[in-house]
Amino acid sequence: MKPSTLIARLSLLATAVFVAATANATPSIGQVLVHQLWPWSQNVKVEYTLSGTDGGAYDIDVSCYEAGVEIATSKVRSALCGGEGFHGVKGDGIHTFTLDPSRLVAEGSTALGNFTVSITVAGPGDPLASRLEYRVFDLETGEVTDLRRRDFFDHPDIYGSVITNYADVGAGTTALPAEDVFIVPGFNTDEFKTTKLVMKRIPAANVEWWFGPVDGDTNSVEASYAQDSNKRIGQYGMAVKLSSDFWMGIHELTQKQYAMLMDGARPSAYSREEYWQTRPLENVSREEFLHSTTGFLHNASTRFGKTFQLPTEAQWEFAAKALYSVANYYPGGLELTETTYKLLEGGYKWSRSKYASGSSYDRATLLVGTYTCGSGKPNPFGLYNMLGNVTEWCRDGARINLDTYYAKQVAQGVVVDPFFETSDYPFGGTTAYYIHKGMRFHDYGAWVTCPEARRCGTSTIRKFSSNYPSYGWRLVCPMD
Repeated sequence: MKPSTLIARLSLLATAVFVAATANATPSIGQVLVHQLWPWSQNVKVEYTLSGTDGGAYDIDVSCYEAGVEIATSKVRSALCGGEGFHGVKGDGIHTFTLDPSRLVAEGSTALGNFTVSITVAGPGDPLASRLEYRVFDLETGEVTDLRRRDFFDHPDIYGSVITNYADVGAGTTALPAEDVFIVPGFNTDEFKTTKLVMKRIPAANVEWWFGPVDGDTNSVEASYAQDSNKRIGQYGMAVKLSSDFWMGIHELTQKQYAMLMDGARPSAYSREEYWQTRPLENVSREEFLHSTTGFLHNASTRFGKTFQLPTEAQWEFAAKALYSVANYYPGGLELTETTYKLLEGGYKWSRSKYASGSSYDRATLLVGTYTCGSGKPNPFGLYNMLGNVTEWCRDGARINLDTYYAKQVAQGVVVDPFFETSDYPFGGTTAYYIHKGMRFHDYGAWVTCPEARRCGTSTIRKFSSNYPSYGWRLVCPMD
């Protein structure tokens, strides 16, 4: 469609006035005006008055017609390009939205014809319509896009369906308030694992929850390393609050995302050419990753003007559990049995030769390895692979004397923003150790025979300089 043709025909709309269909009861719609924004834009601005709201927020239904024939709702929503949108419109007075008419006409058409608009009140609006839910970082352009709920409601043609009932995922239940379940499956595609990085808002502010294994949970034990031996040393926990919401990556950081900001570097062990881009970054030490001038966090923070961090252990565990704190259950509310495990194993089971064989780490004959990020079911926050694939580094240092540490914390009552900054070395010498959580792909057997081996209520530690091919990364950013 040529812009000149479009402008010529839209000029007919410049003074058009239409009266919308009005709801029988308050609130109601009236005085609908349609303005062509020519000559500075081809777009069409629609104004209308909303009355009888008593200050509340309402959703509206918008129907558009060409020569009396209704234009598909999906086209109308895809044409929305400005203004308040169709959801959570708040208060009496004049409201607006803007449409791009080039998205409304039939393919190949050069004219809208007799264009009319009808607006009705659909019902009370989602009170959270304006809440930020996702933040998308474009690793190619450096652009940051913040997305509110209304963006997803108004543009299903762009973002796809939204899950607001975790049972729809088919992987258990959640103790989260219903309004905090907001999952966009459309972000689980290669684009958002390679050239873009997606973060989800985690609604943690001032929510009290139980950190660590709950009473009677025989499958979650605090673990530590005595030199190179895994030593299980008992159950610990405490009541916790986080003081603010935070952003967390919906996926583990992938090899392609790392390469995008690290001059093409590909250090990962499991890097077979056909699959490396969407598999998790591993085989990088904390020392390299956190370097103050050359590390990934530095490069990402500089690129986008945001503060990228590793999650604290408390942030990680809150995001993984999603408030499901019942003994002997997986996050998501599935009872810890071999049968229920199999519902999740697509995301937690080690992958086979099609992913790993022939990798640059000389693992051609091992037939094991990491798997594509986003495999399996998301948890109630829409986060993938919080358990399995690679175990994930946290910001916290190792707690040396757990009895003393937890006794001190519990004495405070509810602990706000727990974080342990390592100040000495747990096993002597000069080696610092740090927390990682989430279990690894090659711990498959432990899920059935020894589930404490990296559950979300369990902490293990590794050296600062460790760069194992099963230790990976998930990013957080503070709310701003």
